[in-house]
Amino acid sequence: MAISLAELPGLVGAELFCSEWVRLDAADEEAFGHATLLREEFLGRPPSGRDPDGERPISGFLLLSMLVAFHKRELDFGGASGLNYGVDRVRFLRPVRSGRRVRVRATLTDVRERGPGRTRVLTRNVLEVEGADAPVMIADWIAFFVEEAAGAGQQGGHFPSDVRQSGSPSAL
Repeated sequence: MAISLAELPGLVGAELFCSEWVRLDAADEEAFGHATLLREEFLGRPPSGRDPDGERPISGFLLLSMLVAFHKRELDFGGASGLNYGVDRVRFLRPVRSGRRVRVRATLTDVRERGPGRTRVLTRNVLEVEGADAPVMIADWIAFFVEEAAGAGQQGGHFPSDVRQSGSPSAL
């Protein structure tokens, strides 16, 4: 969905998107473990986290990290650059088994202008597993968007002072 930052305040409380179902398998979990150093050669022992049946559930942090991909796929803010500004609250409510399909429902919960062309956006993201009657994860995610022309030539750059002082945020 293409949307401008100026339209966001009128959408607070609305569901921004419900993604398509995506299957997660053992290869996804293995790749995530490799990328995050959860492997035997780094740990000095095999990674833990297998259930009593020997199956390793999908990592909660893999599920959380997928929010970026879902948001990038479903939302287009035109010329604005998005930055990961943090997470207010995350709850992993139940495990996701390998081979299951998940989707995200994202609802816009807050929008705050932080200067011309700079917008802080809070979304409530509910991750569902196909066939389950309750969500597996709920995450309130903060993103910071900067329009291309905003801040050009201003001392301090595009980001609010708390971001400049603490280091650069992660690009979305």
